[in-house]
Amino acid sequence: MANNTVEYKIKLTDFGSEATERLKRQLKGVGATVEEVKSKAEDLKTRLINFNQAVASIQNVASAVSQVSSAISGMTQYYAAQVEAETKLQTVMRNTMNASDAEVQSIKDLCSAQQELGVIGDEVQLAGVQELATYASKKSSLETLIPVMNDMIAQQYGFNATQESAVNIATMMGKVFAGQTSALSRYGYTFSAAQEQILKFGTEEEKAATLAEVVRQSVGGVNAELAKTDTGRMVQLNNAIGDIKERVGQLLIPFQSFITQAAEMGMAASGIIQLTQAIQATGIATKAWTAAQWLLNAA
Repeated sequence: MANNTVEYKIKLTDFGSEATERLKRQLKGVGATVEEVKSKAEDLKTRLINFNQAVASIQNVASAVSQVSSAISGMTQYYAAQVEAETKLQTVMRNTMNASDAEVQSIKDLCSAQQELGVIGDEVQLAGVQELATYASKKSSLETLIPVMNDMIAQQYGFNATQESAVNIATMMGKVFAGQTSALSRYGYTFSAAQEQILKFGTEEEKAATLAEVVRQSVGGVNAELAKTDTGRMVQLNNAIGDIKERVGQLLIPFQSFITQAAEMGMAASGIIQLTQAIQATGIATKAWTAAQWLLNAA
């Protein structure tokens, strides 16, 4: 069989030799760059491990501070809501009946006592009382009407009564004080002709007493009776816990701003550190890409 092998001989000219040397120099430079990238990549790997541990620690601290901040915020909100209701009541009572601090405090104490025997929270009551106080001119009128107002709120809204609920009921009661007895009829309350005359033309004390009598005839005791149910007992427990949160919130208010800022700074620090490390990693990747380009150009 014939031999089909073909031999080629290539002679490198001076020009080819020069190109070869240039390629060697390029490869040598690329090799150095590759080694540098490799070295820095290993260093980055080690630093990333340490960095991730540091970041995890920072994030754990920041998360803990954030949780504390959230808990504090919840308690201070309870206190803020209570203060808002009490401040509105105090302002209205001073404006309409020139009430003293002691008189305002006696109304707040009455609402607290009513909370203990029923399902209407004191902050809900305070919202209703400050509305009632825009119609009445005597503290005694409020003391007469608060218990029956709570019965009306409980009958109308049950366990889900809110400050808005109390204001709605108090507004209706206020209209009766202004002689609009039809407001009672729309809510389903009945009264005699004599009672209607008192509600329209009686003195404030007579109106308060008669209105309380009319309400008791229909829904008297509803507030206390609801508190005797299983759900009612849970509502009372929640109201008691709410009081505790208010007191704790009052103590924590001076520290709220500091804790909130600490939580924000912790999360910001974690983000900045991660961003810095990402930039460093991008620099290593850029050098590796440059080395790859040199290899392609030299090929």
